[in-house]
Amino acid sequence: MTPADLEAVVRAAAADAFDLPADRIPFVWPRGDQAADGADAATALAPRLAGALGDRLTAGTGRPHLRVAGRIAARMAELRDRGRLSYARLHADDRGFLNVTLGARQRDDLLREAADGPRFLTGRRWEGTGEWPRTALHEAGPVAQARRWARADARARIALATGGAAPPLPAAEEVSWRDPYLDGDRAELFGAAARVLGAVGEDSARIAFCRSVPEHPRKAETTGRDLPVLPSAEYPGAWARLTDANPAFRLRYAHAHAVSRIRWVAQGAPRLAACERHTAPVRRALVDGPSALAGAARREEPHILVRYLETLAGAYDEWRTCPSAATTPAGYTTADPALPSAVAGILRTGLFLLGVSAPTRL
Repeated sequence: MTPADLEAVVRAAAADAFDLPADRIPFVWPRGDQAADGADAATALAPRLAGALGDRLTAGTGRPHLRVAGRIAARMAELRDRGRLSYARLHADDRGFLNVTLGARQRDDLLREAADGPRFLTGRRWEGTGEWPRTALHEAGPVAQARRWARADARARIALATGGAAPPLPAAEEVSWRDPYLDGDRAELFGAAARVLGAVGEDSARIAFCRSVPEHPRKAETTGRDLPVLPSAEYPGAWARLTDANPAFRLRYAHAHAVSRIRWVAQGAPRLAACERHTAPVRRALVDGPSALAGAARREEPHILVRYLETLAGAYDEWRTCPSAATTPAGYTTADPALPSAVAGILRTGLFLLGVSAPTRL
């Protein structure tokens, strides 16, 4: 069960409920961050559809979007009761959003599908030809120029990924933490942009350049505590640190931990029994992946992808630090190593689209 699958089911149910052709139903991504009452996803299709239905909703009581949501939920419940769907719960809330709680098998399917990051995020395999754009940032003069180049690279790679002609993602292999600018000959880094790369490394620089919103930021602008939009060799801020204060390090560490967790389980390590309270946020973050990438592509704003990956990494951090249990008591769910595999698949793909490496060992 991918977000695209869920969207198609909800749209088909809406078409049946109102006897409309499928092309009359707007496309609305399900969102995990909008889910209420413990649901895995919510869709705002009903409020969107209510305006389009117009006169068909003049009869009846209550607000139109609530009536639309109720009818869609009733249709999906009917399909579930006939054994064609296996959702654990369906309910419309006061916003008119339809909240969907996935069944156990659907949750397992979600994790399994997310492990194939490219297909999960874009709905297609990357089998095109050509090369992924990647500009040599050290050749820029001012830092602002390197920032423009990094953002242009990210936009081009995101457009390739979502446009249907993406070259294959490079084969998974061991990736180290070494950086050509941090671990190379810094004496050759003369320009302002090159010296920034020597201070923070290319991966941190690319995240720093793509994380902020404005195209022409102020010189002293930041995207968080000690996170300058335009880091310099004299003031790199937290971008130079290998700590959680550096968003680039946190993303790359989460990927390295997830891959390591998969390897540890394969080598016989005890599986982590994490409570549902910590597992559910990861699922909801996974649900948001395709819509985040689509939004970044549509609006040509790479910061949308960066902030999404940070949300996923944060949810994974909470999961991996949840106290383990020797047994699995009520209220606990074991999703190890399926959950780390899903997180690794999405983080590796997202980081690749930003031109950032994803280390595979801690």
